[in-house]
Amino acid sequence: MKRKLTTVLAGAVAATMMMGMAVSADEIAVMVPSADHGWTGAVLSYAQEKVDEINDEGTYSAKLYAATDVENQIQQVDDLLANTDGLSGIVILPYDNGLQSTLEKIAAADIPFVQFDRCINSDVIDAKVVADVKGDNEGIGYETAKRFIEDGLTKDDYVYEMIGDNSSVPELRSAGFRKYLTEQGWSDEEIDAVVVKSASTGWSRDKGKELFESWFSSAQCDTSKKIWIFTHDDEIAMGVLESLNGAALDESKKAEFMDSLQALSASSGLAEIYAVLKDKHQTIARPDSYDLFSVTYDPAMIKEAIDAMEKSLSGEEIEQNYVIPVSVVDAENVEEFQPFGTYDEK
Repeated sequence: MKRKLTTVLAGAVAATMMMGMAVSADEIAVMVPSADHGWTGAVLSYAQEKVDEINDEGTYSAKLYAATDVENQIQQVDDLLANTDGLSGIVILPYDNGLQSTLEKIAAADIPFVQFDRCINSDVIDAKVVADVKGDNEGIGYETAKRFIEDGLTKDDYVYEMIGDNSSVPELRSAGFRKYLTEQGWSDEEIDAVVVKSASTGWSRDKGKELFESWFSSAQCDTSKKIWIFTHDDEIAMGVLESLNGAALDESKKAEFMDSLQALSASSGLAEIYAVLKDKHQTIARPDSYDLFSVTYDPAMIKEAIDAMEKSLSGEEIEQNYVIPVSVVDAENVEEFQPFGTYDEK
C-alpha cells in the first residue's frame, strides 16, 4: 500500500487555496507561514519542489498546506488532528511562539513531527519531536559580532539591532551576538550600553525602512559614535540600503552618519543583496565606506526537514537537534554562494 506523507507548510501558499479544503487521512503534513517576505516565499517554493519529488517517487504521498496567520495555522493543525487515521507525520514551521499549545496537541496525539526553523521547546514537545531542523540562528548572531569585532567594534560604539519578530529566531540571533561579545570580555552591562534593539520589523523591508528612518531622525542616532547596524534579515538590510540611497533622510545628518557607519549586516541569501555585494545592483552601488555582509540562512533547508521525517518513518535514527551551519558572505566570496529568489543584475 502506498504510504502518504503530507507536508503541511503553514504559510507560503495562498490562503484561498486552503480555505474549506477537507483534510485527508493517511497524510504527513509540512506547515509554514505565508510568504510575507522573500525568505518564506522561497521556503514555499522549495517545499513544493520536495512535495512534487516525493509524489513522483511514490513511496509516500505528500501534501502542502499554507497558513495566513497564527489562527489559520492553529486551525489547520486542529483539522488534521480531528482525523488522524493513517496520518504519518507533520513537518511544521510554526508561525510564531503562539503555536506552543498546538505543538503540544500534536505531541499528545502521538503523531511524529519535525519542527523547522522557528522551533518551540517545552517538556511535552521535546519528549515527542522527531527533530528540530534549523539553520544556526545563534551562529548568525555570533558570526555577526565576530565580524564587527574584527572590523573594530569597541565598547564606546553604538549597535542598532533590527530584529525580525517575537519568535525563537531573533532570540537566538541576539543571544549569539551577545555570546561572542561575552567571550571577548564584555559584561552584560557593557553590551546593554552599546546594543539598542528596534521594534519588530516583521521581516518586512518596508517596515524595516520605516523603523530605520524613524531611528535615524531621532536623538538615539548619535553620529558622534561609530555606528554598526545588525539586521536579522536581508529584506530588512535592503530597506536600510534603500533609505541610504534615497532622498528621505536629512542630507546634513546623513553625511555625518555615513562617516560614522562602520558595517551593515544581514542574513539569508537574497539574490538582490548578493547583487549589491557583486556591485551589479541596478540602483544601489556596493558600499566602499563601510562593511556590508550577509550570513547564510538557506530557505532550501526545508527540504532537509522533510528528508528528516522521511528517514525517521523509514526507521533511521535522526538527531533531534539538527542544526545547519552558516557562512559569512561578502564581496570577496559572494560568487561561491547560490542566492534564492531572482534579481536582474546590471
